[in-house]
Amino acid sequence: MPSIDTPVKRMLQRCPGDWARFFQPDCRDDWVCNFKTNFVPMKQSNLDSMFEIADPNGPYLLHLEPQGYYGKALPVRMLRYRSDIWEATLSEGRGMPPIKQVVIFFYEDDDNGLHRLQDRWDGGILEYGYTVFRVWDVYRRRVTEAELVGLYPLLPLMRGDEPDESPEHALKESVSTVEAIADESLKQDLLATMAILAEGRYPPDLVLSFIRREMIMKSAVFQEWVKEESAEAETRGKVSAKQEDICKFLNARFGDISRELEGRVKRIGKLDALDKVIDKIYTADSLKDATDVVDDAAK
Repeated sequence: MPSIDTPVKRMLQRCPGDWARFFQPDCRDDWVCNFKTNFVPMKQSNLDSMFEIADPNGPYLLHLEPQGYYGKALPVRMLRYRSDIWEATLSEGRGMPPIKQVVIFFYEDDDNGLHRLQDRWDGGILEYGYTVFRVWDVYRRRVTEAELVGLYPLLPLMRGDEPDESPEHALKESVSTVEAIADESLKQDLLATMAILAEGRYPPDLVLSFIRREMIMKSAVFQEWVKEESAEAETRGKVSAKQEDICKFLNARFGDISRELEGRVKRIGKLDALDKVIDKIYTADSLKDATDVVDDAAK
């Protein structure tokens, strides 16, 4: 299943004011603009969900980080993003503006519970953390009453007023809220994103019974999702084929003693790593040499 990051970030970019108001209710749309920089970090960083908030009481940067998977080292990654942002602003003579960082969790299983870093040494102290937005802890009416349209795709994942709310009621209420929107293009994008997110919590057949394919076919979010899904399926096919080729060689060259190594090959999911194995594996004279090749590529 493709990452949910792409459709969510598309909605962040389309309705940034709604997201900013969720965390600062008095924030106005004309205070919000995209964070612009020509700085390129040494390592890939997600600086595409960054916004500059021109609050009259003090401008700041808002960094929203959708988290669609379980990450053991998430706080370290968030600290690196903060460092990259400040490196960009310092390099461009803009100083070190305040940064409000928010990690958005859609599903409980993705939250590792670690969101603070502490370190002490002679002459120095590090205390670092960020805001955590757990979607399932938020009541749906908080978003609908404030008409935060950009957050409507999250409605099925939020809490209803009744503690024992059924999945059917949650989906029906959420879809009805979006269907009341007059902008047809925005409505389709919201429904498409909602369907993608809802399938992470509810049975796909149930989601499709409320958000039918014909309701979102023209959505740019849906079309991009389908394209990404097709590309990932193609990549998975290439990965599987290369894993199979390597395993066939290992079995033919070393026999049953290569079984454990074959299992390790099948855990390599990146094409470039498998290409490294293929480039060198055929010159391996022993199982140890082959193991070294696989281990080096898997790093």
